[in-house]
Amino acid sequence: MDPNNNVFDSSNVFLFVIRWWKHLFIICLVAAIAAAIFSAPFFITPKFQSSVIMFPTTSGSLSRTVLVGAEWARQDFLDYGEVEEAERTLQVLESGNVRDRIIERFDLMSHYEIPADAQYPRSQITEEYNSNISFRRTQYGAVEISVRDKDPAMAAEIANELAALGDTVQNELRRERAELAYEVAKGQYENLQAQVREVEDSLRNIMELGVYDMEGQSAMLTRQLAKDLSADNQEGVARLEERLRLLSEHGGSFVLHTAYLDDISDHLISSQRRYQEARADLENFVPFKFVLDRAYESERKVYPVRWLIVFLSVFAAGFAGVMILMVYENLRNKGIIKEKKAKTPKSS
Repeated sequence: MDPNNNVFDSSNVFLFVIRWWKHLFIICLVAAIAAAIFSAPFFITPKFQSSVIMFPTTSGSLSRTVLVGAEWARQDFLDYGEVEEAERTLQVLESGNVRDRIIERFDLMSHYEIPADAQYPRSQITEEYNSNISFRRTQYGAVEISVRDKDPAMAAEIANELAALGDTVQNELRRERAELAYEVAKGQYENLQAQVREVEDSLRNIMELGVYDMEGQSAMLTRQLAKDLSADNQEGVARLEERLRLLSEHGGSFVLHTAYLDDISDHLISSQRRYQEARADLENFVPFKFVLDRAYESERKVYPVRWLIVFLSVFAAGFAGVMILMVYENLRNKGIIKEKKAKTPKSS
């Protein structure tokens, strides 16, 4: 600071600090002590963090891979999921459905000490939940669940439960569609079975009349009729003519029902496969993740970081002290602030 032109020279900062080092030291010391005290556990509740790392799986159907065969499967059920699957998993984990189940299952209203008669209890619990629980997609495509809590055991339990709950919710969503698909497939399969039974009953009735092979019987009876006619066997001719009459009356129906039965049987096989797939999708719990690291109880707290709080407090206090002392010195040099001079004792 130049007292003649009242302009601050930045090159004299070091000299400025030297002049006021005692004041700055006291300011920084007080800030460090205050920060250390107010960041202690009895002022700020320490929190522990537990994390789960998992890879999402492909969303292919298990039934198509296992029951139908690999040639029908578009994706391997054991493949790792890509970005789309990871984003879908994150969306499920961040849903209100999952949040409400975790809040209820672990009684977080009481755990976070939110009174039931608070003005906005739901907003408070949601804000506290979001501040302690986070989800993110890592650079390698995995999904990370991080939970902070004052109880390390609770943090680990919530993190592991979230990983399991993600599978539960996605299976429930799929089950809604699987139930519809199952009912449709079941109805088609049972309808085709009923048609097969009906055609088989009709064929059985026709066969009881003596029609069981239209082409073979027609050729055989025609040959036999020619022999009986040449032998002038009138009784045999009458018997064969009656059989040929029955064959002509019911042979067409026999051929039609036989062809229809073959066609329905092909549809029945395809319908049975779809029915088995739908039932497998409905009855089986499908995992949507590969858990790489399960959550465990943390031994060290992650919040608050006391050394960082002390460092930032000392830095902020020192900077503020420098600025205030600069302003004071500038005003004093301009004569706006006058220092009180010590009184000299009067001589006797």
